[in-house]
Amino acid sequence: MKKCAWVILAVVILGAVSPTAVRASDAGAGLLSAVLPGTGEWYNRNWRGSFPWAECVLGYVCCLVQLSSIMDAVNGNTDEGLRIDFWTAPSK
Repeated sequence: MKKCAWVILAVVILGAVSPTAVRASDAGAGLLSAVLPGTGEWYNRNWRGSFPWAECVLGYVCCLVQLSSIMDAVNGNTDEGLRIDFWTAPSK
């Protein structure tokens, strides 16, 4: 378990320090949203705006919020709003 935590921490630090290294594809944004829900969209906005606290907290409470955050990040969405309609595909 500790090894997994170190890997996740390394990915978050790498994403914060060198966005071009993680940005090999949109999978980097998806990985960031898998670690902390909402950070993938924040990463797609080039770290502009405030940290998505509501999506982050709700993502740990409800796995569907985290899943929608991952899907939005991989699709390149940059919106700051919380998507609650989990049954529809994310729009660009």
